[in-house]
Amino acid sequence: MKRITKILLCVLCAVAAVLCVAAACFMLLKKQGSTTASSAASGASVSVYGKVSDFDYSSFDYSEGLDDNGHWTGIRALDYVTLPDDVSALPLSKADIEPTETEIQTQIDTLLNQYATTQNITGRAAQSGDTVNIDYSGAVDGVAFTGGTATGYDLTLGSHTFIDGFEDQIIGHNIGDTFDVTVTFPEGYGDSTDAEGNTITLSGKEAVFSVTLNAITQSVVPTLTDEWVETNFAASDDLHTADALRQYFDSALYANNLDNAVMDYLLNNATFKEIPTQITSYYIRMFLNYHSQLATQYGMELDAYAQAKGYADANAMLADSDAYFEHLAKQDLVFQAIAEQLDITPTQEQIDSVNSSYADTYGAQRSMLNALQLAVLDKVEESAVLS
Repeated sequence: MKRITKILLCVLCAVAAVLCVAAACFMLLKKQGSTTASSAASGASVSVYGKVSDFDYSSFDYSEGLDDNGHWTGIRALDYVTLPDDVSALPLSKADIEPTETEIQTQIDTLLNQYATTQNITGRAAQSGDTVNIDYSGAVDGVAFTGGTATGYDLTLGSHTFIDGFEDQIIGHNIGDTFDVTVTFPEGYGDSTDAEGNTITLSGKEAVFSVTLNAITQSVVPTLTDEWVETNFAASDDLHTADALRQYFDSALYANNLDNAVMDYLLNNATFKEIPTQITSYYIRMFLNYHSQLATQYGMELDAYAQAKGYADANAMLADSDAYFEHLAKQDLVFQAIAEQLDITPTQEQIDSVNSSYADTYGAQRSMLNALQLAVLDKVEESAVLS
C-alpha cells in the first residue's frame, strides 16, 4: 500500500494495464458510455494538435525527450510558465484535504470487495448481481457474425457490460437452460463480417443469440474484523486491527487529497505563455501507441477501434482528449518550473523508490522525471499553509 500521487500519471497506468477483454467478445461489449459518445459526436473531428497521421506512434520510448535530471530536453520551463507568488507557502483549506468518513468507508468497501470469494449457486435461478458462465452464438438475419460467439464467458448480470437487454434476458433462467436472447444493436454500431469476410451491418439491427447457462456464482464479501485484518495485512503492512486499517486509509486519503489540492492550486494560479509542442506530442504519441496496441489485440484498424468506442474515427477519438494532453503538459511544466526556481533535486531515497516501480518499464529518464516531481511535491507540501 503505497502513497498515491497525481504525478504517477493515469496515462502510464492505462498503458501498463492488462488487456483483459477477450477479442472474441468485443463485438458484444457495449460501446463507451453515452456521455463520451455524445461528446465525441458533437466535438471537434480533428485535434488542435493535428491529425493522427501527423504523429509517429508505431513505437514509443517513455524516456524520449527527457534528460538524466528528469527535465524536458532543451526546455527551460520558467520561459513558458509564471508560477504563483506564493509557491513557497501555498494557502490550502483543511476542509478540502481532511478525509470524510464516507471517503474512508468507500476505500474499505473497495478493499473488502477485492477479497471477495466466489460461491457456486445451484438451488435457484440467475438474478441480478450474479456472475453467470455462458456459451452464446448470435446471428443477424440468420447469419452468424464475427465477435458474436463465445464459450465459457463469465458475465456479471446487472453490470451493463453487454448490449442493453442482453443481461436482463438471462435473469430467471437456471443452470442447463438453453434459450434465445433477442437484442437490437444501437444506431451507429460498427459493422462486422460473416465467415466468408462479407460485411454484416449491425447498426440498428436485431440480433438473436442462442445462450446456454453453464453455471451461476455469487460474490461473498468478507466482514471487516480485527481477525480479518490480522490475517491479510499483519505481515505485509503491519496492520492488526480494523481501527488500524481505518487509520491507514485516513492517512493515505489525506496524503492523496493534499497532493490533489496542491496540484489544483498550482495549475489554477500559474500563468502559461505557451505549451511546447514537444511535450504535447509526447503524450499524444503515448496515447496513440497505447490505443493502437489495443486495436491490434482486437484485430482491428485504429479507425474501426475508435468507431467501436463511439467515435467517428481515430481523429475524433484523438480530438476528444485534447484537454487531457494540455493538462499533462501543463503539469510537467509547473513541476519543472518549481524545480528550476527552488533548485530542487530528488534525494537518492526518492530516486530509488521510483526506480523500483518504474525504471524497468519506462526507462531511467522517465523514472527520474517522476522522482523529480515527487521531490517538488514534497517540498511544496512541507511549506504549504493550511487553514
